[in-house]
Amino acid sequence: MGLRSDPIGGGQFKQAIKQIMEAESQPIRQLEGRKAREESRLKLFQEFKSKFAGIDRALSEISTFKKLRELKADLGDGATTVSVTLDKERAQPGTYQLQIEELAQRTSVMSNGFEDADEPVLGLGFIVMNLGNGDTAEVFVDDANSSLRGVAGLINAQPDSPIRAAVIKDSTDPDYPWKLILSSKKDGSTNGIEFPEFYFLDGSKDFYIDSDREARNALVYVDGFPIELESNDITDFLPGVNLHLKQAKPGQPFAITISEDYQKISGKIKAVVDQVNQVLSFITKQNQIDASSDTRSTFAGDTSLQTIEYRLRNMMHEGFPVPNGSGGFRVLHLSALGVEFDKTGQLAFKEDKFTKLMEKDFEGLSAVVSGEFGFAFQMRELVKSYTQVGSGLLNLREQGLKHRIKEIDTQIDNKARQLEKKQVALVDQFAKLEGSLANLQRQQQQLAASGFGGAGGNPIAQLMG
Repeated sequence: MGLRSDPIGGGQFKQAIKQIMEAESQPIRQLEGRKAREESRLKLFQEFKSKFAGIDRALSEISTFKKLRELKADLGDGATTVSVTLDKERAQPGTYQLQIEELAQRTSVMSNGFEDADEPVLGLGFIVMNLGNGDTAEVFVDDANSSLRGVAGLINAQPDSPIRAAVIKDSTDPDYPWKLILSSKKDGSTNGIEFPEFYFLDGSKDFYIDSDREARNALVYVDGFPIELESNDITDFLPGVNLHLKQAKPGQPFAITISEDYQKISGKIKAVVDQVNQVLSFITKQNQIDASSDTRSTFAGDTSLQTIEYRLRNMMHEGFPVPNGSGGFRVLHLSALGVEFDKTGQLAFKEDKFTKLMEKDFEGLSAVVSGEFGFAFQMRELVKSYTQVGSGLLNLREQGLKHRIKEIDTQIDNKARQLEKKQVALVDQFAKLEGSLANLQRQQQQLAASGFGGAGGNPIAQLMG
């Protein structure tokens, strides 16, 4: 708190007031020190609280069987022929034999050649287009657009057009290399279309369709059976399996193998282990103190943190039910999955042990991790009891820290107002005293001037010293 200006000016009175106010301000400085320590504790606690959000995010990835599960597709020799995306919630592990005999192709036509793609040589005219919604559009071609690129631009500008236009350079005839290609936007014979009709007048170069190609379906063999596909991109080619055909290789079958992706599943478990370790490490660090440690700004020996640590460690030692298929269940512990404590008190994840159990008993492992009463469910309930707004232990503790800081602020404000009043009173008192002394000095001077005082001395001078 800053002191008010001293109206007395300088001298002993100003210095006296400063010393008094400095002494009176000591309680405020002590409160400000307490506030700084509480703010440091609050910041530290909020860092601790945020780690539980990390645990919950990691647990959400294994909270159900569908979320825990990860699949991969091994294409083998077919990697250059097809690509696959999987919906892990619907796809099923298995091996399928494929052979790509023919790709689906689009209806397309190509014009005769032109010497220059940008030269307006076609003249005025119309393009009559059949749109995808069943309507017909007439597009006017003016002088500015009477070139191959101009016509292509007019066609592509139609939002409902089922075709796209492109100008390409064909070096087969170097004198007339530029041609217009019109193609359906969709593959397959069911997407065959009628191409536009072109009408031009007074052009210096004729325009006509030189060659065409009919649409056709893809031909694929699945486990030896011929299947026609309407497109090269097939959603749900198999349940949860989306297939993109890239290249035809007649007579060259290959296998697609869909299997559990153990590496990704292991990564999800490791993410949970890492997040829990962050919480345990924080608590351990808080309890590492020595003679120089300032425990007033940390949580050393804090019973709330000790309770959290105990419950987390106890959860990691729990056994979780696994249905045995006959109405009963058996119990598996996380240690059987490769999750166990090491000598340092941290969790260790033995991925090899986890993978072996997945290969041997994936259903049992899934029940332990993601079952109705499995680890993920119980752990999320525990985390929720700490983080729930209003009643969660961590939220209550955070609010307590904030309340203490607010109380200290109130005490500082109150003491500051008291000091303000005291300073005003002191200034007034010293001002009155200075006025009284000034009057005495004037009286002394008057007495001295009149010769009053004699050998006995002036009593006022004696008073003033």
